[in-house]
Amino acid sequence: MASRFLLFFSVLFFSLPTHAADYGAPETVQYQSSALRGSIGLRYWYSQSHSDLDTGDFHWNSVDGVSSHTAELVGELEDTQSTAFARAYLGLGKNVDGEGNFRSYPSGPLEETTLAYVVVDGGWRLAQFANDRVRLKGFVGYQFLNDGVKAEESSSILEQTRHWHAIRLGMTVDADITERIGVSFDAAAVPWSYNRVDTPWSATRDESWRSAWTYGFEADAMLNVDLTQNWQVGVGGRYWWLQSNFDRRYISSGDKLVYEQNYQRYGLLLESRYQF
Repeated sequence: MASRFLLFFSVLFFSLPTHAADYGAPETVQYQSSALRGSIGLRYWYSQSHSDLDTGDFHWNSVDGVSSHTAELVGELEDTQSTAFARAYLGLGKNVDGEGNFRSYPSGPLEETTLAYVVVDGGWRLAQFANDRVRLKGFVGYQFLNDGVKAEESSSILEQTRHWHAIRLGMTVDADITERIGVSFDAAAVPWSYNRVDTPWSATRDESWRSAWTYGFEADAMLNVDLTQNWQVGVGGRYWWLQSNFDRRYISSGDKLVYEQNYQRYGLLLESRYQF
């Protein structure tokens, strides 16, 4: 009999922790990772530009071979649940050389001027292929661009500041080649832009031209390599083309002239980015 009571209390004693742990225990909590992911990084853009402003018969001015060095801050944020994303990059640099032609006369070497721009895009993922290794996105965006020209002609300084406010409509393709190597390509049409050209001819006279219409095309391509889980480096290229029309009239006769500005900038991109 004693041995039976001893066996009973032994079973009861060792089973108490198990029942106590089960009693009133909450249901298993399902933890979900954040739906937001993003990146922030730095880029260097070495670019060259070419632009013409003329009527076809008369060349008002042109610049060619302008080399520029630009530092760029870039960031992106994506909601993985809704697939919405926003991104932006801000660039500030210097035009360091080049050749100019003003009023059909060649000028001396171009002097240093400022290059600055801001691009903000937002959109959604439209489709994905190959087990999500290829992603197609659509976006709409805004771009501000400021690019100056300055040269010395005889004893006078010729200076021209050009501003653009542009709408961007485009597509992005991201693809994973391997677990650590990926490529991306952006193509954006510019269906409309406001372009203003400011020319201070003298200390007492400034002249501003405002475009009747501007359109264009822009593209970026990058090859990226993940060095660690969060650190990525990349190399690629960029091309911008903007075409502006300016309606002008002769003061004496009032006859209309249409000037066209053909602006192109292209170059090499280097990138270092932190992903979170």
